Amino acid sequence: GEYMTDSGCQQCGDNTFSGAGASSCTSCPDGKVSAAGSASAGDCVFAPCSGGEYMTDSGCQHSGENTFSGAGASSCTSCPDGKISAAGSTSADDCTFGSHTPPPIVSPTYPSRIESCNAGEYMTDSGCQQCGENTFSSAGASSCTSCPDGKVSAAGSTSAGDCVFAPESKGRDLKISISLLLALSAAMMIFR
Repeated sequence: GEYMTDSGCQQCGDNTFSGAGASSCTSCPDGKVSAAGSASAGDCVFAPCSGGEYMTDSGCQHSGENTFSGAGASSCTSCPDGKISAAGSTSADDCTFGSHTPPPIVSPTYPSRIESCNAGEYMTDSGCQQCGENTFSSAGASSCTSCPDGKVSAAGSTSAGDCVFAPESKGRDLKISISLLLALSAAMMIFR
């Protein structure tokens, strides 16, 4: 951990090392650090990783998507079920529900009880249920609203704007056409 100079032995500085009788200090390999006075390359170690990274045999690596890690971590932790995070996240607070899956509103008094459902759902005794076809609901609904007469919607619709007029039935048009033909045929037979 020292090297010889004209004025005597000097201690090697941080991030360097030297063996006995050395005339200079050697720098630690890239990405590795050592304390002042280190005596060998084995004293050079990777610096603790920053938050959002974890230690591997080859150094610090970024935590992947849907995981997080604090400073000095040797592995990443997965986000809780249903939550996502960007690569390099540093804490569980970075794990959020995706923009297409807002979190349910949970009762502060009864944490296991959801108090409000997302748009397109309604509250039942057993939790949130998706609204059926030809109905819709806004967030927090306790029931679904039927589409106006003559309009239809897909299951899980979130507003009256999702209700559209049903396309005309080709079968209905065919029945009308057949009825007209029969009536005309009957009229022609009468006037013969």
